[in-house]
Amino acid sequence: MQRSTRLLALAAAFCGSALATPVMDWRAPDLLMMAPDLKGTLKLNANQATLWNQTESRTRALLRERQSRQEQLQARALQALQANGVELRALAGALDGEDTTLLAENHQLREWWLTVNDALDDVQRQAVAVFLAEQLQRKPEGPGRGDGPPRGEAGGGGHGGHKGAMGGMGGGPGGINIGLGGR
Repeated sequence: MQRSTRLLALAAAFCGSALATPVMDWRAPDLLMMAPDLKGTLKLNANQATLWNQTESRTRALLRERQSRQEQLQARALQALQANGVELRALAGALDGEDTTLLAENHQLREWWLTVNDALDDVQRQAVAVFLAEQLQRKPEGPGRGDGPPRGEAGGGGHGGHKGAMGGMGGGPGGINIGLGGR
């Protein structure tokens, strides 16, 4: 019974953002998956396309690193929970550290993609705004969920699967969100 109580406590710690508002629930890989369609409608010039491609590449690399880091955290947490005398406070410290890292990464992702947005003309920016408005208006699937794959699915090893504007305003694997102002 003690082991199941520990697992429940850890699960509760991981689920803190499950009731986020839709804008906070955007995840980067979901929007990376949709990015090619958006990119095509924007009719980017050569300079814009170069900036887009560089930003998309950096976003994918960051998300792959994030997924790897979170998989390692998951493995360490499971190992610690299976050991005798586990200290849940030590697990909470690791989660706090990941939260801090995610916050910095989320800010970086937004900055990268806002730089792309800055390079767009007014018509292109309006198309992006329409795209994002459509994402906000999508009907949630299940309690507190937006459209898209279930949390924790990486969507092809960092090539799609989570929500975030143009691949940079959403979050990473394992249900971590990086919405416009969130985790």
